[in-house]
Amino acid sequence: MESRNVILEKAYQYLHWLTTPNPAFSNMAVCPFIEPEIKKEQLYIDIWYPPRHSFMDMMSLYYDSQKRSALFICQDSPDIQWSEVERKPIQATLNNKLKEHPLFQDYKCIVLSPWEDFTAGGVKTRERSPYFMINIGSRIHFHKSHSQLQKSSYFANFTDDEKSNLKVS
Repeated sequence: MESRNVILEKAYQYLHWLTTPNPAFSNMAVCPFIEPEIKKEQLYIDIWYPPRHSFMDMMSLYYDSQKRSALFICQDSPDIQWSEVERKPIQATLNNKLKEHPLFQDYKCIVLSPWEDFTAGGVKTRERSPYFMINIGSRIHFHKSHSQLQKSSYFANFTDDEKSNLKVS
């Protein structure tokens, strides 16, 4: 098993790549919202070992941090091999848990799986992730961010299928 420092270093390398301007995204960062969160120290990052903590335990730790968004790095356990977990069903399950919890109903998660065949602007953005990860933020924050991107040229190089998958109007 990798050390906490190694896991975090690999995750930070991926986050750095996501902040790098890319021609496929009209020379914007792959994810233009991560760098400001990091610079303002508003991104909570932690490693999730499901045998040790439930998802809701992780949410409580994030919530207590009072940061604007979170990234949970998912680690394999005897019960869970993340390479075998399908992104869509787990994302739906986790989002339902969030909606049902009075403290977390205003939050949403986006699950990132490096094993999913996913492209954006023709780039396999999730394949570069060293781990299965869960991004958490408020529904309002995600909505505003998405709306902001739609007003830019960010999606100019995306296929119709990619735009449809990401609900770009």
